[in-house]
Amino acid sequence: MKTIIKLFVALFIIGALIYGAIEGGLLWLQYEQGAFEELRTDRDIEVSVTSGETAYSLIGEVYHPEINRYIIKYWLKNHPELTGIKKGSYLIPAGSTPTEVLSMICSGKEQRFSITLVEGNTVDLFLANITNNSQLKHVLPEKFGYAELVKLLGTEHSSPEGLLLPETYVFVKGDSDESIIKRAYSDMKSYLHTEYETRGANLPYTGEYDALIMASIIEKETSVADERPLIASVFVNRLKKGMKLQTDPTVIYGVRDRYKGKILQSHLSDKNAYNTYVITGLPPTPIAAPSKASIHAALHPADTDYLFFVAKGPDPKFGHIFSSTDRQHAAAVKNYRKAVSDYKRQAVSDDVSLKTEKDNKSDAGTGKHVVNANDDVTEPDNSTDLHSADSSDKKSLHNALPVENSESRDKPPVSAENR
Repeated sequence: MKTIIKLFVALFIIGALIYGAIEGGLLWLQYEQGAFEELRTDRDIEVSVTSGETAYSLIGEVYHPEINRYIIKYWLKNHPELTGIKKGSYLIPAGSTPTEVLSMICSGKEQRFSITLVEGNTVDLFLANITNNSQLKHVLPEKFGYAELVKLLGTEHSSPEGLLLPETYVFVKGDSDESIIKRAYSDMKSYLHTEYETRGANLPYTGEYDALIMASIIEKETSVADERPLIASVFVNRLKKGMKLQTDPTVIYGVRDRYKGKILQSHLSDKNAYNTYVITGLPPTPIAAPSKASIHAALHPADTDYLFFVAKGPDPKFGHIFSSTDRQHAAAVKNYRKAVSDYKRQAVSDDVSLKTEKDNKSDAGTGKHVVNANDDVTEPDNSTDLHSADSSDKKSLHNALPVENSESRDKPPVSAENR
């Protein structure tokens, strides 16, 4: 009997020890898993997941945890929904837990980048923008110009100008420069075709490409969105009457590097295919990348009898005055000249006042007026010179003062805004 009791006691003790060990192990396992789940990324981390990578290896890459690898494997075994990671490039925010990291990568929500092709820019600037983007995969040859672009696009047109739609394009790491160009070309073709199919009646275009050329001119002529249909109506009316378009942006495009900020009489009389002071009708290609709004305006112009327009003043945001007759236009030009004269007079006055205030500051203690340090003294902006606006500004005011035989644009030529 005593032997049986001793055996029972021994078995009880052994069972208690085993139970304690199991309970302790479970508590330890629970603690370690809790510690693992509380891990946080200490910064934003870019991670590239490749084929064959596992959730286990990814955890090690992101956290470098000092946790028993068997704990991580056990945790992943209990969370099979977090093991189906997808390859790609991901941006993991600071403070992310293992569950959040793996959930993101299993969902395939890759890091997004973007590139913006700006409306009114030329294809040269587009290509430079794409070439300089460090997030794109560059597969285009180093020497990639118009001829190579035309071949890549497979277009029937001799120039790629205006064929890429100016938009913001979102992409993921690994997307190529070539893919962005092809998307921009495809989007332009699609949008232009859709707009052309719903175009207004009796437009003087032989096809979609003519409308694209017109849209590029409209894009360069105004920065006021509501004016685009009115600008379009002027050009459409002039085309129908066989009048020259006489639009300055085509002059600038045609003389290329010879343009230094002022349009000269030699530019206006230059015999090139883009100079609408010389040619009749549209130039042979677009002169820039038109926005969707300008394409829509070219194909849905306002119903007007306008033949002329001139800026209201030196600031492009004020827009234009539109006229149907020479007499109306002459009055509008007179008002424009007065606005420019008043602007320049005010600019000179501001310069003199500012110089006086600065002199007074330097003469503190001499009995002259001293400008208080808290006074608002702002340097006047004298950069808006109608005839020397920065050529990089697609909306620069080169179109204003109509006189036939000017020596330079400091004297008033006939222009797109002054018909």
